[in-house]
Amino acid sequence: MTYLPPVLAGLGLLALGACVSDQPAEPYAFVGSWDCQVETFTFTNATYNNGTTTYAIRSVVQDGSNYTLFMEDGFRIGLGLVTETGLTWISGTTGDQFNCRRL
Repeated sequence: MTYLPPVLAGLGLLALGACVSDQPAEPYAFVGSWDCQVETFTFTNATYNNGTTTYAIRSVVQDGSNYTLFMEDGFRIGLGLVTETGLTWISGTTGDQFNCRRL
């Protein structure tokens, strides 16, 4: 089983029955550009850009409106409570958390 820091586990970003996908037929709900207070973050089904670096998304675990994105080198982020207008971005490495609004 994959270890997630308590902040990610607490959001239920990885739960029994969660859906794992490498490339869905439809765009994920988080696809688009987001104002995340510190930078504009941009997501496609296959990439994540934090304003300076683009990462390839290796896999996605979805649990309802929550997502865990796994990238190269074990880097991962959680996107919690994704809606049409907002999401919570959480670092699986540092524990940083930002409230984001869709641009």
